[in-house]
Amino acid sequence: MNLLLNNIQNWAQNGYAGNHKMALTNTTSAAGGLGRTIGDSVIAFNHVNVMFPLVTVKQAARGSNHVNFSDWTKLTSSNVTAATQATTTTAVAITTAARTATISEHVIASTVSDLVLMGSGDDIVGQAGTALGNAVAAKLDADLTALGTGFSQTECGAGTSLALSHIFGAMRQLKAASAPMPLNLVLSPKQVWGAKGLIALTHDSAVTGSNAKPLSVLGSKGDEGVANGFIGSIAGFDVYWSDQINEDVGSGGDAAGFAFSQGGIGLGVGAEGLFRIASERDEMLRAVNYVATGFWGEIEIKDAYGVYILSDVS
Repeated sequence: MNLLLNNIQNWAQNGYAGNHKMALTNTTSAAGGLGRTIGDSVIAFNHVNVMFPLVTVKQAARGSNHVNFSDWTKLTSSNVTAATQATTTTAVAITTAARTATISEHVIASTVSDLVLMGSGDDIVGQAGTALGNAVAAKLDADLTALGTGFSQTECGAGTSLALSHIFGAMRQLKAASAPMPLNLVLSPKQVWGAKGLIALTHDSAVTGSNAKPLSVLGSKGDEGVANGFIGSIAGFDVYWSDQINEDVGSGGDAAGFAFSQGGIGLGVGAEGLFRIASERDEMLRAVNYVATGFWGEIEIKDAYGVYILSDVS
């Protein structure tokens, strides 16, 4: 099996055109166009995935399938005292608890037959890479956004329409917990663009019809939001949308968005990278198998660093 390990941790953040581009040109046509498949899978991952750059990412040491994240105790203003010169200061205990992410495999495979390759005028090999990259990116987002429903702090609620007070309420709760920046708000598509969504909340209700203008906080970010999930900023949050968020919680037409600090969610990545693409020639089948394997494990690091925002989108 021809195998090329791809450390997407840097690629997803820096883009396909970074220093790692050279790795894509070192594969051979005997691998069924593996280099082109990998290149298109990386590009697809970079375009589709939303959550990866928003969480705390740590890579496992070689020989280990576990990554530890630290949950530190909160220090407050009351821990800071006025001091007298040349006197001993009483030390404040700082404790930490380990949160362990266990890395597992996440696999998807695709078989491309010789007949399909010969009979198609399309770039089937590249399209296979795009499909694999899209699938891995979506699965990673699904796993990470699922953690948002586990935060014990909440705003809004089932059957309740989202309001700006809920957004500011989430910020208040995170500030009270001394959650470190950056702070992110990840919502479902309907929680952003729906009739009861954030865009509707930030429009000037006094101006209607064709002359309606969105407030500057979100109004100019529509195109960018479609491209990479980033909508804009409001109440101190960077706002994103992900189609992996459940929009029918409990079959009640409620969507499960959430606000969180980057320090609230951890992603453990395999020692050899986030995912790899491999190809294997099957002469008996007269086809090439392409296999994408992701290596990650997700974990809630600190419950107080997140707020679950359930709202009606029906």
